[in-house]
Amino acid sequence: MSEPASESSAQFESSGRRRSAGGGDDLSLTEHESRVREAFGSGEHTVFTAAEPVRGSVLAALLLEAPGGSRGLWVTGATVTGTLGLEFAEVAHAIRLESCDFEQPPQLSWSNLRFVSFTGSRLPGLHASAAVVGGDLSLRGCAVDGEIKLYGAKIAGSLRMAGIRVNNPAGPAVMADHSTVGGDFSGNDGEFDGPVHLYHARCAGGVEFDDARITAPGRIALAADNVLVDSAFFARRCHVEGEIRLRHARISNALVLTGSTLRNPGAVAVRLDRATIDGGLFLGRGLSVHGEVRAVSARIGRTLSLTDAGFEAPGAVALRLDAVVVDGVLDGGEGLRVLGELRMEDATVHGPIRLRGADLYNPDGVALNAIGVRADSTFHCCDGFYAGGTVRLDNAVVASKLCFDDAALSAAGGTALTCWRAQAAELTLRWARPPDGRVDLRHARVGELRDDPDTWPERLDLNGLTYEILEPQLGAARRVDWLARDPDSHHRQPYEQLAAVLRGQGRGDQARLLLLARQRRDTARGSGFTRAWGLLQDATVGYGYRPQRAAALFAALLVVGTVVFGLHPPAAAEPPKAPPFNALVYTLDLLLPIVDFGQQNAFVPRGAYQWISYVFIAAGLVLATTIAAGLSRSLRRT
Repeated sequence: MSEPASESSAQFESSGRRRSAGGGDDLSLTEHESRVREAFGSGEHTVFTAAEPVRGSVLAALLLEAPGGSRGLWVTGATVTGTLGLEFAEVAHAIRLESCDFEQPPQLSWSNLRFVSFTGSRLPGLHASAAVVGGDLSLRGCAVDGEIKLYGAKIAGSLRMAGIRVNNPAGPAVMADHSTVGGDFSGNDGEFDGPVHLYHARCAGGVEFDDARITAPGRIALAADNVLVDSAFFARRCHVEGEIRLRHARISNALVLTGSTLRNPGAVAVRLDRATIDGGLFLGRGLSVHGEVRAVSARIGRTLSLTDAGFEAPGAVALRLDAVVVDGVLDGGEGLRVLGELRMEDATVHGPIRLRGADLYNPDGVALNAIGVRADSTFHCCDGFYAGGTVRLDNAVVASKLCFDDAALSAAGGTALTCWRAQAAELTLRWARPPDGRVDLRHARVGELRDDPDTWPERLDLNGLTYEILEPQLGAARRVDWLARDPDSHHRQPYEQLAAVLRGQGRGDQARLLLLARQRRDTARGSGFTRAWGLLQDATVGYGYRPQRAAALFAALLVVGTVVFGLHPPAAAEPPKAPPFNALVYTLDLLLPIVDFGQQNAFVPRGAYQWISYVFIAAGLVLATTIAAGLSRSLRRT
């Protein structure tokens, strides 16, 4: 044995004799403990093959009372009896007690340690609250029947729990609130029967729970409010029973839950309210969630990915993204399946929103709630998009295209789509089939509106809708059918809006036909005098939109009057004073109620011709009134 080793053994034996003499633990070394002592002095590895017992008190004394020159304690395969008590101790040596079987939880609270590894060991728990570890703390492959207490611990290296099995269903499996980890926190392939607590924890590296299983039904399975992670947070292909909670978390890279199964039916499965995730939130690629996913007021950098994911909360909100801010794309393309409501009220997405091919199903409720959403690019609900339930886009603002091409909406006769006061540079409504339910576009503002006559819905609310371009360019008669689908078609604005667009396209004749159809609709709804007056205006001047009809009627009356009174001139009222009779001017005097040519007062017809003159006077009054009303209406609309 080397000289340092001899000195170490001598000091240890002297300490043991003093402690025995003082009535403390009997540290008379067994054969196996002597092997550990000898190896510790030389820094060698002690391997036991038959779970030989070694007292924890012996190991503690060895670590505390040996000089600092040793390379560390490295024991494999031992049964550690009693308690390894190092509370409040400062240990200058590395501790490696691997594949060991501990009878009592190691007591490391408030200690200052260099490096600790219990890799592959069986422990009834671990008490290391407020411990300071200068290197790694390794629990890889451990089987722990009890709580791992790391509250307030400071680990300069990594906390390694890959492959660990922790069984503590009555309490937390891991209690690491307010802990600090200078490297990575790795729980890959771990099994935690009981919650994992990381409240206010700080990790300078990444957090990894890939292929892990956390079981805490009805409770918070992963409690990480206010956690700070300087790299990424991975929980891929993991299985969690209970809630994942990361409210106010700050993750400098991505949060990735792809391929995982998360179950908390009837409650919240994932809660990310007000979290900041700089590298993107990835909830796709086979993710299956039973319960609500919440990210209210969260800030997500780069991407929010929902592709090929399934969210289930029947009859409730399955995915709640209210007031979320996404700095890039919100990608919920093909493969997204939501049973329940997908809700993103007042969300802001600085890139495109892609729901191409998504399948949203919430019968008798809202399938997609995007009220007040702001999309700085496109919003795609197209290419196979299906919503079984109402789609709500009230007050939404889409900087580019809002697309429903090849989409299918089914609301069982209720409201399929509502875009009340929505704004979009372009709105396309070329559905895969006519929507089953009402489509509400009231007071929406659209730059370009594109639709397909073959897929117009049976009910279409259009009052207040404004647009600059309408495609395809159909005839007025076809568009009248489109406008007539509004059950509140007594509103004039939809007709006037379409007429303005038609005139802008140089199709003034079609605009007049459209407005004429509107007036005829209003007349048909009238009764009594109102209806009769409308029919008269239609017959005479086409409500002002067919002035040539009035001109033709006036000319016909003028010709008839000229002929009749030319063949049967009336007698002069005062022959000496009467001007020469002119049948044409006399007829004009009868027909024009305002203009006076002097003929009507100078000549008085007798008998039947007097009644004929009355007919001409009445016809002139009616014609003038209808022309004035029609022209006034036409000029006002223009």
